[in-house]
Amino acid sequence: MLVMDNASCHKSQRAQELIEPAGAHILFSPDVNKIEKFWARLKYLLRTPLTQFEDFWEAVDDAFRKLSYPLLRM
Repeated sequence: MLVMDNASCHKSQRAQELIEPAGAHILFSPDVNKIEKFWARLKYLLRTPLTQFEDFWEAVDDAFRKLSYPLLRM
């Protein structure tokens, strides 16, 4: 069994053509790639109304600070 994240290149017909003849079964899971979780969380934080910030980059800075906070406690 081969476990891959949901990247579009992993789901391509060509990838399946290369993997399946080897006898492997493909399992797609977004939980495999930690960056998937990071981007999902970042997008969630950026959906906060921009009216709370002066500009977009201030919102991005705030989101990264929120994402980094748990790492600072380690």
